[in-house]
Amino acid sequence: MSSMDIDVQPSPEEIKNLANEQYKLGHYDEAIKLYSQAIDASPKTSTYYNNRAAAYLMQKKYKEAISDCRTATDLDPSNAKAYSRGGKCHLNMGNIEEATRLLQRAYELDPKSVQREYNALQNVQMYLAQVKTFMENDQYPLARNSLDRAISFIDADQVPAKWKVLQAECALGEKNYSEASRIVNSLIRLDSQNPDALYLRARVFYSQGDNQKTTAHCIEALRCDPDFAKARSLLKMAKAIEAQKEAGNAAFKANRLSDAYDAYTAALQIDPNNAHMNARLYSNRAAVLQKQKKFEDALLDCDKAIELDNEFYKAYSRRAACYMETEKYEEAVRDYQRLVQTDGSNREYQNLLRKAELELKKSQRKDYYKVLGLTKTATETEIKKAYRKLALQYHPDKNAGDEKAEVRFKEIGEAYAILSDPQKKARYDSGVDLDGASGGFPGGGMDGVDVNDIFAQMFGGGGGFPGGGFGGGFHSASGFPGGGFPGDGYPGGRRQHPGGFSFHYG
Repeated sequence: MSSMDIDVQPSPEEIKNLANEQYKLGHYDEAIKLYSQAIDASPKTSTYYNNRAAAYLMQKKYKEAISDCRTATDLDPSNAKAYSRGGKCHLNMGNIEEATRLLQRAYELDPKSVQREYNALQNVQMYLAQVKTFMENDQYPLARNSLDRAISFIDADQVPAKWKVLQAECALGEKNYSEASRIVNSLIRLDSQNPDALYLRARVFYSQGDNQKTTAHCIEALRCDPDFAKARSLLKMAKAIEAQKEAGNAAFKANRLSDAYDAYTAALQIDPNNAHMNARLYSNRAAVLQKQKKFEDALLDCDKAIELDNEFYKAYSRRAACYMETEKYEEAVRDYQRLVQTDGSNREYQNLLRKAELELKKSQRKDYYKVLGLTKTATETEIKKAYRKLALQYHPDKNAGDEKAEVRFKEIGEAYAILSDPQKKARYDSGVDLDGASGGFPGGGMDGVDVNDIFAQMFGGGGGFPGGGFGGGFHSASGFPGGGFPGDGYPGGRRQHPGGFSFHYG
């Protein structure tokens, strides 16, 4: 037999060299195939397993790479590269403890060969320690930032579940519920029986005020892990809040307002950190106070609701209604404007805004009811009675030389001129005469009527006091009981003005 007839098989080392060439070209599948042939030919050679691990690592097949690195170090405990490569795989998978063990061993064997991976590991450890500290102090944005930095040192597609749990907790802490929900859902898709993921989903629902779904997910988490204390605590709180809230709602519907107030207050005391739910509870309690006509207290509860959730528009609507009741029209306009900007198609908000704007304009003119010391619900009899009392009190005959009393007397007459006339009063109440008004109705609100004429119509006679008066109305000094004024019936000896007393409104 000649040598030409012999089929020369390449040696394991030659196969390895061919595999190395494929590796350098980035042909990792072909390289893995050739490294496997070398291993078959020489299964006790540590280097072949280590090299195949390198190709698996480039394909992000970390489990296969880790298996080969373990075999390599078993065959040659001094193979620093195998320890280093295995540590890198574990680091990319977020397995920090195992990565630390392997990289520490590689560093002991050959510090230079593993320096890069070792530095990366130290950075990850530092950032994870920061995450823990920040989260313990409720500094969630800082925690998220440190966690992102830690993730930057590993394979982003291999973020371990426990790190994703931390991501979800940071999102919850920042009230980014949509992001928290996205992360939690991805965890549950990977493992529907993951108690941490179920608990976090319960927290998402809890933060959104859905106590029923919170309860259901806590129960499922406890089924997976009966000793899960956090899930048990959340379940207890969710049930307690829901019970008190429902008791408050039932009492409110039955008009048992004190019971409703007490139930909502009890619910608020269960978990001060549940911002979303507490905003609704404060708003509900404000509705109770509103119905009890305790508007200032209701406003305080509305403020607390909005402070906890500045996008809770029912609280803005309720607060605006209370502002209207307390005649704080500027504040009411501001809240209704916000509601209209939020929901421009809502006709109710538009109508309420127009009403508030009208009341604001009305409040900026002279308030004739207040001039007479009355409320807007005053009857015709009450209006007459108030005018009679005040007109006698501030009449110039009784307040000689007192310019303030003179102005007051004029305002009282002006107010009575409007409120005693049904048509003028109706226009005043509705605000239809607001345009052009600068304190009263157009033309001062008096339509040329002299306040003394009004006084005379009320008391009879001229512009002075009953029983005597000015300009033919005051024939003796007996206008007041017990005698008149000295000096011809005028205070301080004042002489009568020809034609009677009248005012000039400059």
